[in-house]
Amino acid sequence: MRARNRILLAIGATLAVLGAGAAALQDRVTRLEARIDALEPTGAGPLDGQTYVGMLGPVGAPKDVPDRFIFAAGTFLSTECRESCDYPARPYEVTEIEGGYSFTSTTRCPYKDSTIVWNGTAVDGKVSGVVTWTMRRWYWTIERDFEFEGVLQDSADTAASAT
Repeated sequence: MRARNRILLAIGATLAVLGAGAAALQDRVTRLEARIDALEPTGAGPLDGQTYVGMLGPVGAPKDVPDRFIFAAGTFLSTECRESCDYPARPYEVTEIEGGYSFTSTTRCPYKDSTIVWNGTAVDGKVSGVVTWTMRRWYWTIERDFEFEGVLQDSADTAASAT
């Protein structure tokens, strides 16, 4: 009988620890969601109306995934990310730098605990940067960095017609 009680006590303690960890993780997720949702589109931004055609790939590996990077109504959108997990267009923050702009945007998948943080620059008709994809599970978190680059849609059209 004592062995049974010890086993039940051990199971109960394990479940209590797992429950506390899950509650802490849920609290972090809720706070992150609130921060993301608090960012409302401004309706206008200095990069609005620009679409870049380019590629995306893991840091240090060839960029082999075609993508389009769209700035509109104060939001940023990656068409590849929209297609893969319905990541919506989200507001972007921008800082003027020499010859262009530095930008950041954060979006999350509506049906998975997954976020993407975009950090890039738009200079002289080119966009480039690093995107961090994070997928949270109750028992682990996956985080991967990807590089992206592209050229302004008009520049890409002109280059294609010249060949």
